[in-house]
Formats: sequence, structure tokens, C-alpha cells
Amino acid sequence: QSCPPTRPDMLNVHLVPHTHDDVGWLKTVEQYFYGVRNEVQHAGVRYILDSVVAELLAEPSRRFVYSEVAFFSRWWQQQDEATRDAVRQLVQEGRLEFVGGGWCMSDEATTHYAASIEQLTLGRRFLRRLFGACGTPRVAWQIDPF
Repeated sequence: QSCPPTRPDMLNVHLVPHTHDDVGWLKTVEQYFYGVRNEVQHAGVRYILDSVVAELLAEPSRRFVYSEVAFFSRWWQQQDEATRDAVRQLVQEGRLEFVGGGWCMSDEATTHYAASIEQLTLGRRFLRRLFGACGTPRVAWQIDPF
């Protein structure tokens, strides 16, 4: 079951652990991924994904949502088979959930609709190929609109 229990006699607050990692903005994709040029903006996406997976594996009640498939794809390519199997299990259990599913979170104010469709198709195909139906996002996710 992917829904945490609630109590009808209480205010139920759901915190959604997530990250938003720009696939290019102030730095290149590689600079964001590897965490270089931190004087511009502090980010190291591969370390975020390493930490998230470790913490999910350490505590079965934890969950996380992730959206930028471009970074996940790059990270996935660097993982050994044991890590990949663990991530597959996290996805199957609904503890690591992909939202949106696009290759990146596009700037909807300037992006042509065809490009938006193409990047969503690219990301979702990648997730479906890796994880089957469990990897297909069920939720739209646009948290950084311009």
C-alpha cells in the first residue's frame, strides 16, 4: 500500500520529500550533476540521489518523489547492479516515486508545446523501460514555474 495511514480525529499533514534539480540554468548539466562551480550555486545531484537511496533503504517508512529524469538517467548509468536492484525494489514498493516524468521540468512560459511533449515522452519511455508500469508517473509535477 502506498498511502500512509491517517487518523480521522486528527489533522493529517503529509510532508512530501522531494528535490528540484535544474537541468541547466546557472550551470551546465555536468556541473549540476557533479557539484562543481558551487560559488555559482551549491548543488551536486549525484550526491542527492546517493543520499536519497541510502536513506530509503535504511528506513522502510521513508518515501521520496523525484522528477528530473535526465539526472536520474545519468546517475543510473553509474550504478552497480546491486544498487539498481535496490532502486527497482524501492520503485516497486512505491517508496521512490517519479512525478511528472519529463526529461526535465521545462519552463512552460517559453517552451513550444511540441518540445514539452517530446521531453515528456523521452523521460516516460526511459522510466517505463527501466521499471515497467510502476515507473510511470501518476502525478503531474510543475513546482518551478516561470
